[in-house]
Amino acid sequence: MKALLLTFLFITTTIFSQENIVKIILDESSSLEIHREIFNPKKHLIEYKDNFVISIDNSPLFGTDGGIPKYKISKAILKIGKKTYNLQTDNMYNPWFGDYLNEEFFKIIHHSENYHILKAVFSDGAGTYVAEWLIEWNSSIRTIFNKRRNYNYFIFSQ
Repeated sequence: MKALLLTFLFITTTIFSQENIVKIILDESSSLEIHREIFNPKKHLIEYKDNFVISIDNSPLFGTDGGIPKYKISKAILKIGKKTYNLQTDNMYNPWFGDYLNEEFFKIIHHSENYHILKAVFSDGAGTYVAEWLIEWNSSIRTIFNKRRNYNYFIFSQ
């Protein structure tokens, strides 16, 4: 009985671990894997103004409406064909709430074999923000990172 209980506890801690991973199929040749982990405020320098969080580790934060984030993106991995890119994810918090991620908020534009743009909208509700990455040859860089209200235009415009 003890062995069964220990096995059950091991399985549930593995399933409900500190990290969530979501895989998004962008098109027939591209996918995005986003890793979200629990944010531990004790490990960071948090700056407040009028009881609102305004920075974490001396950098602006995206993804909250003034509270301490619950989650942060620990990594994002983009795959295009056989190539893999580790995308810049610093300062990106609360990318989605619950277990639901709206895949319609992600779009990849292939300009050529070696030149791509990835657009994404992240949201926990009031803390909605957008990010855009330029992927060129074997490198990538985040080119847009902004709090946006008109995210439909951002995603669906080229």
